[in-house]
Amino acid sequence: MSQQHFLFLCHPDHGHVIPNLAVVAELVDRGHRVTYLTAESMRGAVADTGATVLTYDSRYRDADFGQVAENPLYLLTLLLDESARMLRAADELLSGDVPDHVVYDTSILYAGRVLSRKWGRPATQLIPVFASNPHFSYLKAMYAADSPAADSPGSAAPAAPPVSDGPPPWVVEMLGRIGALTAEHGLDVAPQELWWEVPDSNVVTIPRSFQFAGDTFDERFAFVGPCVGDRSFLGDWAPPASGLPVVLVSLGAVFNQHEGFFRACLEAFAGQPWHVVMTVADGMDPASLGGVPDNVEVHRWVPHATVLEHAVLAVTHGGMGTVMEALRSGVPMVVVPTSALDRPTADRIVELGLGASVPPEEMTAPKLLALVRSVIGDADITAAAARMRDDVRDAGGAVRAADEIEKFLARSR
Repeated sequence: MSQQHFLFLCHPDHGHVIPNLAVVAELVDRGHRVTYLTAESMRGAVADTGATVLTYDSRYRDADFGQVAENPLYLLTLLLDESARMLRAADELLSGDVPDHVVYDTSILYAGRVLSRKWGRPATQLIPVFASNPHFSYLKAMYAADSPAADSPGSAAPAAPPVSDGPPPWVVEMLGRIGALTAEHGLDVAPQELWWEVPDSNVVTIPRSFQFAGDTFDERFAFVGPCVGDRSFLGDWAPPASGLPVVLVSLGAVFNQHEGFFRACLEAFAGQPWHVVMTVADGMDPASLGGVPDNVEVHRWVPHATVLEHAVLAVTHGGMGTVMEALRSGVPMVVVPTSALDRPTADRIVELGLGASVPPEEMTAPKLLALVRSVIGDADITAAAARMRDDVRDAGGAVRAADEIEKFLARSR
């Protein structure tokens, strides 16, 4: 394909930006021009791909992530606000330089879908979590059955019409806000269409076999698996000189204000026959943990993909980025889901026999140690993780993702 101009859009969440960086790098390597709109905090990681980085005034990292964890309206409003900020920046920074193709993260779908319509350009949705269709709703899986999300007309299927007795008040509020955003950008499109549309091009960075109801998704969804590229922006890491089997412990990049969790891990692993690599990101000061056992190293950031190539187990909150990197290396998991966003992933890991799960309120050092021993010693879990590793590798990764994006652009001309 001749050189094309791709615009990528993503809010500054490591779990959403990192899964698409290898796709960006692949498109750049193929001779395409890529512009990437995100927050200033992600500039370095994105620039390493060869893309041109544009930034917007994001407020995402100022959010109350305790609310994000349990309140669907707070989460959806936060992401709508991010889309609005992103759209204003795109108007200012890209006027006169309209790209050939818009590629947007599903969390800021309003920005991607408004720009696609406004510019008359095709768009691809990137989904770094579970995809949704009439057979599976990620929103309903995240939040309790008695929460407002369960009554959302878009919770069972992204394009579902409102229920006969009318949508709940919070959905009406969201539709009003979406309508105001589309009007601001001169579009005459129903808010329901923008919110619940099933796009013609979706690239999902998990393998189909890990997706709930995976066989029910049609040709509009390409399950390419994790797209792992250069992670040098996260630092370096080398296996321990002790030769002990490695265990990764991480709560990802966002939900890290759980000092009790990390202390329980230190207690559980102290003196045990494993070398533990623990990452706490920016949510807490590693020094606050005090004395660390000799067989444990604590960092803010290390490249998890590198650690997992040497690991026998991952203890994780169930963030899809870490989960996919673990499965890419055939590593089983113990999952401690610290938010509603992670509970479906924990459930799927248990359902597929890829590890064990324990609610955070029930996790103690003795219980964690018992689960770690049982998972590492379970031949069936080891075999299931190995099969999923093969599925991940067969899915195609960044090369297939770039192929799918290019093919869709070619079909759209």
